[in-house]
Amino acid sequence: MFSDQYPHSNKATFEFDSVVVMFLYQYARGVTQTELYRRMKGAAYVWLRFELPRPPTQQAISYIWRNRLSLADRRTIKATANAIRDVASDHDIIADGEPRLDPETVDATEITDDHVMDAVETAREHGLNEFDTKRASNVTFEDLVFFERQAYLNMADRGTTTRSVGATQRFARLSDRAETPHPDTHLRTMKQTATPPKQTRLTEYANGRRPTDWQRIRDEVLTPFHRGVETILDEVRENGGLHEPAIAAIDITPWPVYASPYRDDDNVAWDDESVIVNGEKRYPRVDYPEMVHGLKGKHERGYAMATITIVGEDTPIVLGIEPVRRDSAWESGDAGDTSQERIVEQLLKQAEQHVDIHKVFCDRAFDANGVRDAIDRHDMTYLIPKRTYEAEIEDIEELERESVTGVGIVRNVPHGYEDRVHTGSIMYVPSTKDDGHHAVFTTNRDVPLEQVQGFTGQYTHRWAIENEYKTIKQHFLPTVASMDYRVRFLYFVIGVVMYNVWRVTNLLFRDTVEVHLGEHPPIPAGEFIELLAFCLVPGD
Repeated sequence: MFSDQYPHSNKATFEFDSVVVMFLYQYARGVTQTELYRRMKGAAYVWLRFELPRPPTQQAISYIWRNRLSLADRRTIKATANAIRDVASDHDIIADGEPRLDPETVDATEITDDHVMDAVETAREHGLNEFDTKRASNVTFEDLVFFERQAYLNMADRGTTTRSVGATQRFARLSDRAETPHPDTHLRTMKQTATPPKQTRLTEYANGRRPTDWQRIRDEVLTPFHRGVETILDEVRENGGLHEPAIAAIDITPWPVYASPYRDDDNVAWDDESVIVNGEKRYPRVDYPEMVHGLKGKHERGYAMATITIVGEDTPIVLGIEPVRRDSAWESGDAGDTSQERIVEQLLKQAEQHVDIHKVFCDRAFDANGVRDAIDRHDMTYLIPKRTYEAEIEDIEELERESVTGVGIVRNVPHGYEDRVHTGSIMYVPSTKDDGHHAVFTTNRDVPLEQVQGFTGQYTHRWAIENEYKTIKQHFLPTVASMDYRVRFLYFVIGVVMYNVWRVTNLLFRDTVEVHLGEHPPIPAGEFIELLAFCLVPGD
């Protein structure tokens, strides 16, 4: 059907049939040559499936397309790929991301089933076995069975809730055990894991006040999480995936819920307390979870979690998780909003248990003197953009201006919070989006003028945390119907554990597959999910 136009095809590095399949894949997936190269470079199983000896360079891909295929062949490939895509769409079999791994297909490659399973199981042992269900010692199932099962349920396409019949049947079918826990037993065990003791401890009164229920749940779940982080970091350090002091990023991600916080008119008593929302009298549900609050959208609600993550050139590992408590329109009085500075303070404390950090990047939502003060008190350098852009900077007093790049800096700017003051710099960098405007960054470091552009350019590392949230939500969080905060927080933390395990697994493949340790791991999260279906189901 196709004819090789290359005069020296017998000496070509890449077989012609493999080349044709590669381009069919490109156009069926609708990606550019750059993305095609990235996928083959980042995921070994893509080019292995095409039976290529190695991933071609981007230049080689372009050359092969122009020189080994005739115009008629190129048109046929595009038409065939479109037809494949239409058929796949009609049968609803188009999947996002790279192809999933079938372990049986890689025996003949450098990466074998044993490599894959050893890596995943090693990482798993460093992530989940620190959790404790607090059950009696003579129980039928050991603790790790439940957490392995929850990790399985956390993964995309593995059932919506703990009670899902489909998920339960798949789990039982894949398990080597003669018997697996009943879904109701599993759910009770998960709630029990996140439930703090009824009796408060003296250490919980560190600030002189009894902690709230959500704070006690936080402590109960994060204690084993941090033990797991430490063992994961031991693996990362041993394999050269972390160089301290490290760079970290902080951000907040929502986890939406869809249940309304207001009662129907039929469920309102004459003496019920009301609140005014958008000029309308509404009656809040008494049992509505206090940790759910309004999100950016007018009618959106959800939980929110803040994280601190290693970014830059090191292996991205989540070091800390902090619940976010916000006041809501349906609450009366002060509900105990967690300020941005408190969130940052708590995350820095968590991270310092594990890693020496020298730079912290936050987005514009953290543009507050309290946040800057918290980071400065921890002897770390912060880089935080201001909420607004500046159009004119020429009339700013004390401005040092670099004529070639157009950057500017003002030094010794005082930042006060409570009774403390530290000085920093405000840096102005020409915007890449709005011509004539400047992005404005704050830092507590005295940056030489000629280094301003390079220093602020490091801010792009912060975007890794956005990819982190996307990966966790797409691959490692279940769809949960329960509004119980114990369930929600525990499941989110386990999702983060699985994300960390995924990152460690890719680090362990470093010597087998040439890979950037940041955003292009050899095993995409989608493939990793398939691996976990083989590894995280408990056996005898």
